[in-house]
Amino acid sequence: MTNLQKVKEFAEKYFKDNKDSVHDMDHVLRVYNMVLKLAKNEKVDLEVLKISVLFHDIGKIKEAKDKTGKIDHAIESAKLAKPFLITLGLKESKIQHILDCIISHRHRNNIEPKTLEAKILYDADKIDSIGAVGIAKAFAWIGINNAHIYRKVNISKYIKENMGGKINGKIIDQSKHSHQIEWEVKYKDMVKKLYTKKAKIIARKRLKYHKNFLDKLEREIKGIE
Repeated sequence: MTNLQKVKEFAEKYFKDNKDSVHDMDHVLRVYNMVLKLAKNEKVDLEVLKISVLFHDIGKIKEAKDKTGKIDHAIESAKLAKPFLITLGLKESKIQHILDCIISHRHRNNIEPKTLEAKILYDADKIDSIGAVGIAKAFAWIGINNAHIYRKVNISKYIKENMGGKINGKIIDQSKHSHQIEWEVKYKDMVKKLYTKKAKIIARKRLKYHKNFLDKLEREIKGIE
């Protein structure tokens, strides 16, 4: 069994009993495919990228169960991955590179990805949250968290009251959230926050589709059409 097969098998254990279809093994594999697309013809360490992708969300379940809001799934994923990576006999420098990629993939923890591998993982993960698949994930999340199909608010006030005063802060009460709010605080300016040229091109196309959907949803809800 190759190291990559061992990593995939190890990662799958953390999603076996996962009830969250937003962050499951299917999500991991979509990001995996996008990573390969973004990395094509680039000078990167593919082993670092592939392992980082497979491990990047294994701490998500623990974060979801945490009531204190203190657990960061990116950091938790790195903690869970490290002991296993050591057993693979990888160089210490490569293990650290993988852990850095995992830790910096999350947009809400303000840890900047430094290497090209880390930037590609970050971008690929964000792309999976927009476009048709992003819309599907958004409404799955709404169902899981009893949030709103449609809700518009004063964004500045909402950020202060339900996101700890930070536009990239953790949502305090998920039931008050909506996809329209998420668009304003995260997706609307996503292209500016991506690192690679390829990712920006893909994101622009997906965001156009995404915005058209939200606009039509609003018109239908208001009975305009």
